[in-house]
Amino acid sequence: MNGGGMFDRTIKPYILILALIFASSFLAGTFVPPLVRRQMIEMFQAMAGDYRELSGGMVFFNILVQNVMATLFVVIFGMIVGIIPIFAVGSNAFGLGVLYRQASEVSGYSKAVLKVLPYGVFEIPALLVAASYGLWLGVMVVRRMRGKEGTPLKANMEHAFRRYFAVVFPLLVVAAAIETTLILRLP
Repeated sequence: MNGGGMFDRTIKPYILILALIFASSFLAGTFVPPLVRRQMIEMFQAMAGDYRELSGGMVFFNILVQNVMATLFVVIFGMIVGIIPIFAVGSNAFGLGVLYRQASEVSGYSKAVLKVLPYGVFEIPALLVAASYGLWLGVMVVRRMRGKEGTPLKANMEHAFRRYFAVVFPLLVVAAAIETTLILRLP
């Protein structure tokens, strides 16, 4: 198992599959009818509004804890045949597509890209890597149950969590800092 780079070749096929799911779900989110889009935007704004009452440090801490818990959940529960990682990537991409479409109608496509870009640079890659390890673990469980995998599940889990803390966690720290700044600057 290669330890260098953002991800090792262990998860390369899973990254590709999940990136395709992400892209198609994002695109689907851009086609949501206006009424549904407004309802989703109101929900997102209400969640962001909860953070505006907090100090900057607490906003950062809450966002980081929420994202760490969500991505750890994706890795751990990926062992259940990979359903959770696929759902997490698809639903996040769909929501981001909805936000992008709404932002593009309000301020144009180029400004909309700037609004969703901070999430795409750090948070989405973190989710894709975490989900890929979750999906990989799910496949390893199935292979082990079929007698086609000799590596102990514990070794696979240790590898996934070492990579999580080497790659995903630092990305989430940066993403939380950016998201905190955006939330505190929003009117």
